Amino acid sequence: MGLTEENQQLQNALISAAHLLRWSLANLLKEANSLADSGKHAEAQALIELSANYQESESSLLTYASEVRDGLISKTSAA
Repeated sequence: MGLTEENQQLQNALISAAHLLRWSLANLLKEANSLADSGKHAEAQALIELSANYQESESSLLTYASEVRDGLISKTSAA
């Protein structure tokens, strides 16, 4: 049994959002490294801590996408 079009769109949107977070995370970590290299360790640490939130959010979005795929979460039409 395949996904409905609405659920396929939902799954794709969740995966896309997760990939955007991963891309943003890579940029954050690159900036954190640059800050650390220039001696701005407090600012670098703040970005590293923020990146943990990005990682958790990415993981959650991918889990939700899997749950959509498995039929545990579904999108319903607005009445």
